[in-house]
Amino acid sequence: MGRGDDPLHLSVTVVIPAYNEEEGVRTCLESVLRQTVAPDQVIVVDDGSTDGTPLILEEFRGRVEVVTLVENSGNKALALGAALPHIRGDVVIHTDADSELDLRAIELLLAHFLDPRVGAVSGIVVSRRHNILTSVRELQYIMGQEVYKRGMGVLGTVMVIPGCVGAVRRDLFDPSPDTVTEDMDQTLTVMKAGHRVVYEPRAVALTSDPPNLHSYVRQSWRWFSGYFQNVRKHFSSLPRRMKFQMAYLSVENILGTVMPFFMVYLASAPRRGSLVMAFVLGEVASWLAIALYGALRLRRIDLIPAALISPVVRVIDGFLWTGTAVSELLLNRRDVTWRRADRFRFASEAGELRGSEPGLAGGREKGVGGDGSGGRPRNAPPHLNEPLIGEPLQGGHDPVPVNVERV
Repeated sequence: MGRGDDPLHLSVTVVIPAYNEEEGVRTCLESVLRQTVAPDQVIVVDDGSTDGTPLILEEFRGRVEVVTLVENSGNKALALGAALPHIRGDVVIHTDADSELDLRAIELLLAHFLDPRVGAVSGIVVSRRHNILTSVRELQYIMGQEVYKRGMGVLGTVMVIPGCVGAVRRDLFDPSPDTVTEDMDQTLTVMKAGHRVVYEPRAVALTSDPPNLHSYVRQSWRWFSGYFQNVRKHFSSLPRRMKFQMAYLSVENILGTVMPFFMVYLASAPRRGSLVMAFVLGEVASWLAIALYGALRLRRIDLIPAALISPVVRVIDGFLWTGTAVSELLLNRRDVTWRRADRFRFASEAGELRGSEPGLAGGREKGVGGDGSGGRPRNAPPHLNEPLIGEPLQGGHDPVPVNVERV
């Protein structure tokens, strides 16, 4: 479906922040440019990259607009904010440079804006397979998205629009550097403005998750810190049902922290070992059920062994949750610096995912245009401006002086 066939007549700008993303930015841009509904504008914010990212972006000159920050901003929201003066679309779709959008992602996200009450839309994140730790993360995504987020979507109270696949109306798009999880901050801001935030489970983004425990802990610490930063910023003014959701999430994670100690206590008590065994088996069984669902739906047998160590990782997450709560709420150690996680090399999996995911687009998997030409996408707009000369950050968020220059 080309732009002229779009019943919404809404123009679309895709914004992609990138910092040292030479491994993934080409795949990301190719997936954006071959969408069934082509974006009217694609902006990449090169956030002070020191690797080969700028050279790769040069390959897309004429189709992609590039705003270059000479120095790394240290905060993803600041990088997104650098694009604000240049955005022309009615709807802003954001993704990450290490992610890959399914062919129909923009089309599916855009359809929800037929409802004027909808201010933002969340897609679904799928972790690229790499090792058992990334498989554990995928199990967490399945639980968080297929169970929790589906329910939140029905109520129009999705808590987080993931940074790698989400859409926001242009007049609501205003990334704030106040927290280290700008995606949750933006989502709650949209909701507080009286708009619905909904979930589109067919708009898929493949993303790269931490390949080792050190990077996993760092990413989880950032996510949990950002959660509590957003609690401090937004909780008092959120709708009651959102407060309930956040309270439930907090209780669940608190239980994940104290449960190991409770299990040790039971194990040390006479004739209580069977209770411990029953709990452990029940926990493993629940993760195996999730893994079986994911294995059948995504054709990923690697999720089965990951279910066996997921209870251990959940305990780690519980301690990280408690640690960030103490750091952010009690000690007030507010840290909004974005620390890049470790990455791994990958090949495009979008074609494989499209072939196994119900309801997703198939075909058109050759080259950038999907027709084997390797060139300009068939449904791309006739012309995108040359890369922009950037300007200082605008929109009220410029706490860090950043110089901008042409690529």
